[in-house]
Formats: sequence, structure tokens, C-alpha cells
Amino acid sequence: MREFLFLLFIVSLVSGRPQKDPRGPNIIDETADFGTPEHDNRVHTELTQLPAIRSVFQTGPEIARLIGSDYFNGSVLPCDNETAPGQWMVYCSGRLLQAVMAVKLYPDSKTFVDQPMKVNQTGESIMEHFEKRFPKPIEQISKKEVAEFVDEFFDKEGNELDVCELPDWKPITEKLAQIKDDTYLAFAQRLHFIWIQLCRQMKPEVKEDPFRFSLIYVPYQFILPGGRFREFYYWDAYWIVKGLIASELYSTARMMILNFAHIIETYGFIPNGGRVYYLRRSQPPFFAPMVYEYYLATQDTQLVMDMIPVIEKEYIFWSQRRSVNITLETQEFNETVRMFQYHTEADTPRPESFREDVLSAEPFTTKSKKRAFFKDIGSAAESGWDFSSRWFKDHKNLTTIETTNIVPVDLNAFLCYNMNIMQFFYQLAGNPLKHMEWSSRLSNFRQDFTKVFYVPVRKGWYDYNLRTGSHNTDFFPSNAAPLFAQCYDPLNSQLAVDVYNQMENSGAFSMSGGIPTSMHKETNQQWDYPNGWSPLNHMIIEGLRKSLNPTLQQKAFVLAQKWLETNMQTFNVSNAMWEKYNVQEPQGKLATGGEYEVQAGFGWTNGAALDLIMTYSDRLEYKGPLLEGLVGTPPPRKSFSSSSSSSSSSTSESSSTITPSSTTGSSSKLLAIITVTIFYFLF
Repeated sequence: MREFLFLLFIVSLVSGRPQKDPRGPNIIDETADFGTPEHDNRVHTELTQLPAIRSVFQTGPEIARLIGSDYFNGSVLPCDNETAPGQWMVYCSGRLLQAVMAVKLYPDSKTFVDQPMKVNQTGESIMEHFEKRFPKPIEQISKKEVAEFVDEFFDKEGNELDVCELPDWKPITEKLAQIKDDTYLAFAQRLHFIWIQLCRQMKPEVKEDPFRFSLIYVPYQFILPGGRFREFYYWDAYWIVKGLIASELYSTARMMILNFAHIIETYGFIPNGGRVYYLRRSQPPFFAPMVYEYYLATQDTQLVMDMIPVIEKEYIFWSQRRSVNITLETQEFNETVRMFQYHTEADTPRPESFREDVLSAEPFTTKSKKRAFFKDIGSAAESGWDFSSRWFKDHKNLTTIETTNIVPVDLNAFLCYNMNIMQFFYQLAGNPLKHMEWSSRLSNFRQDFTKVFYVPVRKGWYDYNLRTGSHNTDFFPSNAAPLFAQCYDPLNSQLAVDVYNQMENSGAFSMSGGIPTSMHKETNQQWDYPNGWSPLNHMIIEGLRKSLNPTLQQKAFVLAQKWLETNMQTFNVSNAMWEKYNVQEPQGKLATGGEYEVQAGFGWTNGAALDLIMTYSDRLEYKGPLLEGLVGTPPPRKSFSSSSSSSSSSTSESSSTITPSSTTGSSSKLLAIITVTIFYFLF
């Protein structure tokens, strides 16, 4: 009864959206069912709008022979008998995987490797059945035969997870009530409700019979990104946690942190995402920042004490398996410093994009060149930027990718941030020796960081290329990562001004919808112009806000307004949040490019938006066109004691108390919301 009434409440919130989508007939509205197969199979743009990936839709003997070639013998697999002893032969290697990709059984390569094996089946038994039934070459196996085999031995994807209830969720929160502007309040309230749709927990059988699943077990519930992403993801979670904190979902944020701690204790690091085929690569290291943000919001010192050894364990992974020596030549002497880079060991096609990787590697004529290409592809995926001209020699073509030759400024800034957090945590723990150890490590690293990445003539930090011994001084939001991570002397305010001016001179801040991921046009890569992503926009805004320069703090506010209005106006016409946006224009234009369709949900977009709204809750004022999808359902306000307020001030790191304004909008709609909310808690 309670769930039914609450569903009515959710339906009432999404009713009244515009009937006609101004983006045109190729866009399909998505309102709920995030993370379900039905959602994943929806198409938002015609294939003719995606010329760079059109080849993945080809089939036939030539394609099948190409996909069926030997990619595994002597290679480092994405998962193996050590990391995934019961699953690797199905999800990370083998002729079955190749056959599924050769006949293009599903539109999305990820679908098959997300399918669980049926009860009483094992990876070994399935492969024995496959080899016995299909001794012939891969190109001679028909799509019908493959489909029948998969139906016989595998369950449908997406069924390993249960929808869960958030134990700490409530319809009205103290923080949200402090948002002064009614339009932003309505938008924040909608985002607050999306958390309910994205909550998942593992079914018991994932723990009891783990070798049937590609899914990696975690003990607590978590928030999905949304869309085709039916598992947790690493760096997404930082912005999700930020959003959960804005929604006062502290218990849920804590559970996500505990899940990642479980993963680090099990594997020694956090993989890209929650599937065994991700076990050879990580993502940007945001575990320590998650714990830090949670501590700032809750003052939960005990969790910090529990997480300190876990954070150290992850740091060891990056130090031992993702670091590289760089020799810096000076007029007086040569100096060798150690920095970090993205560099997966795997040199085969990524299982979740197997077909795409094989076809992209077609121009390479030798096995060694193909393996190097696959390693660079996987390393770019480890960066989170899959893919971008940032990793390409010619800044245009995927086939020139050289991720393993690049020492990224943002990764090193993030690990600098980790060091800063660790010295603070040890101070909090009352351990002066470890505090001094990490403080010294941080100080030395900051000096080396400047030597490697700072280019005086360009007045900024830039990626370093090991092959050329030079820097890529083009604009990328990653150039601002040291501002976000504060991997510089904050008293040097001119440095932050110089970095801002360099980015502004590139034209990156002139877009009406936000900050693009590069200024390289027509690459058709999703991490390039004209696409803007929440984590990158958020990092630049936060980096400027954290500076001690009032002018830059005001610039941060202006950029935050621009990004939030893009989010709101697109939400108004699509009734959904998206993983990325076309920032050339603010009103409802979705991003394109890459290997898959733009996804709705969307965890980190929601989290970044909620965090920015709360950061500037006392200053934001919407003055744009009427947003019918928001104003039709004005959110409730609730009076709270001003003594318990913890909203952030817009121009400083300190907190300020804001008195919420009185309730506005339709009294009948508000009465309905309050009534259903009461029933929610009564039944």
C-alpha cells in the first residue's frame, strides 16, 4: 500500500511535462526505469548521426573472421583465473565471447557480458558445451545458433539487482528548504526524488553463487549511474556522494564508502566498475575525497579511523602499479621524479566494448600493434575520458591513441589531493609521526608536480608526453584539476588567475551551455567539443571557488549558474538528467559521439547539480524562460530552526545560516504532496 501511494506521488511529480519535444522526433522521452534493459535499448539519435561508430553495425564473414582472430593467446586478459576464477573464460576471453560479438547478438556489446549464467551452470561447463556444439570456425556460426545457445545457458541482464529503499530518505529536507529561489528549489526537489529510482542492492545469490555473475559483490546498497550502467562505478561515486550529502542521505553515502572499502580489501584497489571485466583497470582515485567529504558533513571520526588503512592500501596500488619515472633535464643536472599515469596491464579488447575495439584496431596489421592499441584504449578508459583527442597523437583520430605515453596532470593532482587528505586524517587521529610523513610526502610531491607540469610561458599546468618530452598546451578541463585539488600554494592567487585566463582565452568559457571537454571539433568522441560533463564543470567551478581571489570566486558562481541552467532547461524538455550535454546551446540539446547512446539517470550529474545548488543556495536566482515541467509542481518548503542550518556560503569555505522563505505556489498541489507524504509514513 505504501509503495503504491508513493508511486502515485512520483507520477504526480512528473506529470505536466511538455507534450512536444523541441529536439525533434528522434528523441525519446525517458522518465524512469533507469538501469533496466528496456531503458538501455532505447535509441535517442539516428545512426546516421554517428558516422564514427557506424562500422560496429556491420556483419558478415569478414567481420566475423576479424572478431574471431586470436586476441587472447599470450595476452594479459581483463580478468583471469586469479582475479575471476569461475568467470574469466566466459566474460573476459574465449570463443563464446567472440561468437556473440561476431554475429552482433545485441546492439550494445555490454549486454552479453552483463548476463548471469543460469543456475547450476559454471563457466567451465558452458565453454565445454560451446566447444562441443560449435567446433567450426566462428564465421560459420549463425546468429540464430548463438542466440539459442545464450538463451539456453544465460539469464537476462540487469536481474542481479533489487530496487532498494533508501533508509534515510525523506521527502523534505532541512538543506533543500534553505534554497531561496523557487525554480531552483523545484529542480533540487526533483533531483532529490531521483535517488529513489537509482538505489540498488545485490540479490542474495550474487553473494551465495558469485561465479555465475560478472557482477562484483558488495554488501551494502548503492546508487547506480543509470542507463546501461547496471553496476557501481568508481569516480562517478564521488559526485554521487556529494549529492547524497546535499540530500542529507548520510547513511546511504556511508554505505557506498563501506562498499568501496570492501572492494579495496578484496582486490587491493577499486576497479573501473562493479564487473569482473573491469579488474585490470581503475578510475581516477576519489575514494579518499569521498571519505573526506563525508567527514566534513557528519564529523564521523570513527569512520575516518577505520578508512585510513584502506586509503593507504589504495595509494600503494597507484604507487606500485601506476607510476613512472621522469627524467627532467636542466642546465646543471638531470633529476628523476616519480609521477602517476593511467596504464592498464590488459592488452586485449575490452569485453564490454569488444566488437568496437576489434573494429577500431582493424588498420593495425601486426599483433603487437593491436595489443599496444588495446592497452592504450583500456588506459584511456581507466582515465574516465573514453575517448578524447587528449590521448591522440594527431588530436583527431582514435587510431593514434597513445595514453600510455601521457602523464596526466589531473591524475597527479588527484593523488596530491589524496596526500593532503591523509596528512589531515593522521592529524585528526592524533598520530604525529604519520602526519609528518604524509605532510613531507605532500610537500615534496607538490614541488615535483610543478617541475613536471607547469609551463611558465603558458602560465598553467599541462599533460606531459613521455614520447616527445613536451607538454600538450591545448585547453582541457583537466588543466584546472590542480585548482580543484589545491595542489599549489593557495597564497599564490596570481597563479589561479593565470590559469583562469588561459582557459578563458581558449574560448572554453564562451559556450552558452557550460564548459566543453576540449576545443577540438569534429572528432566525434564523447570527451571532446561540444560535450560538457558534470564532473569537469564541477571541478573547474570548485577550483575557482576554493581560490582566495574574490574575482575568481565570482567567475565560479557565473559558471555554476550557466551549468545549472543547462541541466534545468534540458530536464524541462526531457524530464530526465543526462550523463553529458551539448554546451553549444543551453536549451535541451543532448550530447552525441562515442560508442553508445547518451544515457539518462544520471548519478554524477544529479550529484554535481545538487552540490552546486546547495553551495550557492542563497544566491541562485533563475531569470530564464518559464520551465513548465518544474513550475507545474512547486515543491514543499518546511520551516526549520536556524540554529541547525549548515548551508554553504557562496563565496567562502565557511557555513552560513539561511532562513527559508515562506511556501509559494499552488496550495492544492502542495496539499496533495503533503497528504501523500503522510500516507507514505503511515502505511
